[in-house]
Amino acid sequence: MGGEWSMRVLAVIGIIIMVHTSYFILKLKNKPLPERDVSQKELLGFFIATGIFMVLNFWIGYRWWDPEGFLGMGPLFFPSILSLVVLGLLPYLFKTYWGLEKEAFADSTRNIFSFNSSMIFIAYGYGLVSLIWHCCSFYAPKMFFFFFVIKLIQLWAVCSFFFMYGFKMLLSKLKPWAAFLITAILFGFSYPWHTPGFALTFTFFGLILCILVRKTDSFIPGLVLLYFAYIFHAGLAWQGPNITFTIIFPTSLGILAVIIYANIKIRI
Repeated sequence: MGGEWSMRVLAVIGIIIMVHTSYFILKLKNKPLPERDVSQKELLGFFIATGIFMVLNFWIGYRWWDPEGFLGMGPLFFPSILSLVVLGLLPYLFKTYWGLEKEAFADSTRNIFSFNSSMIFIAYGYGLVSLIWHCCSFYAPKMFFFFFVIKLIQLWAVCSFFFMYGFKMLLSKLKPWAAFLITAILFGFSYPWHTPGFALTFTFFGLILCILVRKTDSFIPGLVLLYFAYIFHAGLAWQGPNITFTIIFPTSLGILAVIIYANIKIRI
């Protein structure tokens, strides 16, 4: 992999990249929240849909994955994907059923390219940090399909339901801290997971995505962040010393230099 200490050095570079890039997002003011009435029926519908999906997802478990099957598909692969697609489309059904306005959804595309570039930098930094505990890779056809296609479907579904719709709805009904906490926990334990630690980790990520929604009024940056975090997590490792020292190290140092320069320029 390029050496034990080289991985640790890259992890430190990754931490610095994440910290410096996060500055651009955290310095932004929260977007104003439009006032809207959230009925008890709408709130109940959100929690019922969440409960059904959580139970179904827990029942399916990892039976949607079979490393010996075609493209890694297990016996419950299609029911799992179908449930995710339904979850991701529910906000649009709720929009029609309850007559919700556009302002009820965190789907803004304003400055989306600048936000997404920041998200990709943070995701790259996370990929570097994850080199010190890495366990998976997409350098096989079935894993390539898993990381680039299945992960996108999974992330789109849960981000659409919980952050494009659910979080903003809860902000209109509850105190901000309660909306943050409830959304993060539901997201963490609803995302297809396979260990309690995985669910707790995604609960933490859920809090980060809540912050992004408040700063950008969009669920898209959070989706981009998680998707590319997976890609870099699976793509930067297992390269061997030649690629590690001739490509990954120079790229990482170059990104770090650009970010630090931009950070200093903004402060000046």
